[in-house]
Amino acid sequence: MSRQKGRRSAPRPARQAYVESLHQRSRRVRPPRPDRGAPITTARRWGAVGTGTVLLLLAFAGVVTAIVERDNGNTADARSAAIIALLVAPLSLVFLGVISRARSPVRTAFLAAPAAMAGFFVLAGLLRDPATAVVAAFGVGGAFVLRVDEGVHSVPRRLSVVGILTVMTLVAYQVLPDATIVVAPLLPFVGCALADLTVRTASVAGPD
Repeated sequence: MSRQKGRRSAPRPARQAYVESLHQRSRRVRPPRPDRGAPITTARRWGAVGTGTVLLLLAFAGVVTAIVERDNGNTADARSAAIIALLVAPLSLVFLGVISRARSPVRTAFLAAPAAMAGFFVLAGLLRDPATAVVAAFGVGGAFVLRVDEGVHSVPRRLSVVGILTVMTLVAYQVLPDATIVVAPLLPFVGCALADLTVRTASVAGPD
């Protein structure tokens, strides 16, 4: 009798386990989505503040350039710089809210951005001081756009810190206008984050 040549088929249970293991290896394991209700990390909060500040700095540079070019009679260059500033300034608030995972960040930012920009132009026209205007207008906007966690952050405290920075900027502009213009756009969102740190410190320390 001749033997049947050929490969023997694997037992059915072993073959099934092998196929299942291949399927498990081929599947992508997706990390769980972060819970938007959970407090975000300090690194993410400062990342949001840093990104928003860089964009605000670029927008403010466009405003200053527009003012300088207008005074020099270069109307076309002034108009181009002003358009760039108008496009970039709202993005500073949008990224501030999105990166910090605020609730409804885009909607909140697009409500706050026109108000902040209108406040900037009104204050800059009244005070003849763009530095103080950017701290006040975008500081108030950032106080509402940056993520707020109850018991950890406080919008009134943010507004208080922004008010203090606004007064300091107003005084500094009278003495050192050039240096104040450079520093001013760095203050609004950073002031909001520093206000959050004071709330956290007070809650950890507790009542005396």
